[in-house]
Amino acid sequence: MAYRFLLEVPETLADAASIAVERVGDAQVLVARPSHGLGVDDPYVDMTVAAHSLRVVDSLFDWYEAMSPPRPEVRMVLHGGERHGLENVDRGRMVALIRRDQPWVERSIPHIGDHEPVAETPRYSVGPGATRVVSVEVTARGNAPAALVERERDAVGMAPTGQPAAALQIRAINYILVQVNDLRKAEVFYQDFFGMQLLGRVRRGPDGTLVPLPSDYSWDRALQTGELADTTFLSNGPLTLAVQSVGLGVVLGQGALQTVSIGVDSHTFATFKGEVVMRPLTVLRSGVASFIFRDPFNINWEVAVLGSVPLIPV
Repeated sequence: MAYRFLLEVPETLADAASIAVERVGDAQVLVARPSHGLGVDDPYVDMTVAAHSLRVVDSLFDWYEAMSPPRPEVRMVLHGGERHGLENVDRGRMVALIRRDQPWVERSIPHIGDHEPVAETPRYSVGPGATRVVSVEVTARGNAPAALVERERDAVGMAPTGQPAAALQIRAINYILVQVNDLRKAEVFYQDFFGMQLLGRVRRGPDGTLVPLPSDYSWDRALQTGELADTTFLSNGPLTLAVQSVGLGVVLGQGALQTVSIGVDSHTFATFKGEVVMRPLTVLRSGVASFIFRDPFNINWEVAVLGSVPLIPV
């Protein structure tokens, strides 16, 4: 199964748009036909695009942003009928819109997250044996030093300790699920305090399946209809939370999720620490480069200067 969307481009740019799509390698234009949605005389072409990852979004934005202003209007039409112009949204927002529009693809493609930029992360080990991790995509493009490429090739199948690496290589964390009593209140807190972006909401249907809720979801309206959201997905950078409502009558103690640890820069660290003190929130431990606090929903958060923790001995 693949992501699908409609690309509306001026007729004169159809060939260039097709190249931008298919240069990714895992995307292609299935059908190109005169646009009918905007009128018979509309000089646009509708291009049906199928992609096995969302790297195609970066490719299209690179192509579009390379044009000299004023740029023509180029639009993406999603499965649900939403039409978005490339000039009105950024590439990160477009990726989120497509993923929310086609959640069934998320459960069927093994390359989820390949479209996202992979930053060089701080090392989790200190001292001998700590390795520098470079994304496969960067190495494939030839942007990595030759010596590093050779080292990566030689190290295939080997762990930093020299032992054979596990057959299962985890590429990303899909999400962390936390349970709360008041989902509406939790949405407000995580968006306000952590600056998280709302990705979407789902509710469990009578047969147990998860049903995506519309983008214009209203809590007040849902209270009247009884179709309340069960889980909300929020994200900030590499961290995605699935916040699940268990109802107001359930007593939540310290659950299986002990601590969520996030790394930030030193300026953000100082700002975060000040916010925690001003709220006030319960501080469990405080150090020079990290501290742990408990949020209103009984989740422990460790905030640390990037690279300072965890210190795993080798």
